[in-house]
Amino acid sequence: MESLIDVMKTTAPGAIVEYHSPAWVIPATTLVTGDDSRLEVGKEAAQAVLSSHSCTPRLAFLQLGQALILVHRNDAKSAERDYSYLLAFSEVMPEGEPLCQVGSCVIRTLGLLSHTMGDLDQAVEHFEDSLSFCRPAGFQPELAWTSRDYAETLSKRDNEGDRAKAVSLLDESLTISTELSMRPLMERVLNRQEILYRRMVVKGVYNRILTVSIVPLRICNPSQPEPQINGKRIV
Repeated sequence: MESLIDVMKTTAPGAIVEYHSPAWVIPATTLVTGDDSRLEVGKEAAQAVLSSHSCTPRLAFLQLGQALILVHRNDAKSAERDYSYLLAFSEVMPEGEPLCQVGSCVIRTLGLLSHTMGDLDQAVEHFEDSLSFCRPAGFQPELAWTSRDYAETLSKRDNEGDRAKAVSLLDESLTISTELSMRPLMERVLNRQEILYRRMVVKGVYNRILTVSIVPLRICNPSQPEPQINGKRIV
């Protein structure tokens, strides 16, 4: 990574590989590792490419990397702007254009942006599309990340059946990430599984407490005698 940045800094800005590579590699890496110390460099690189007169529509795809920065920073307002841009880009992308790069594919990024915006139902739709795209194509790493991100959204939405599906998705993500030695993802999945397990335990205990503590109430009718056993009033 440092070598990539060094080459960029010793090269004149423009829509060239020395700039468009760090423009998407840095944000994608940040989303995996959580280390955001180089994000400003990634933004600088993207700006150099996107502002160049020789920037092609394909290079404009670098907006994907900038969208990942917004996801990392939980910038809901800016996420709405980039969501519209990427949605339009995905709709005009030529058939067969590879969506999966090192990092997020367009479909999953739309899901991440929707989650950041707070539109969880929309995020679910995009993550379902991403699963449908990745499974038959054999994109295992992207499938593993999609499953984890999808589970995160379901956990937050917490509708009927969401937790059970989130558990299943996390299991799938852990299986793939373990087989491929994707350690950062493995750690995130295990952490999310622990949180889900605790929630389910707490909810189960709470439901049991409610079950044993709710006593059927007898509505007293003054016109009827109170029931008694051995001359003692039943309360």
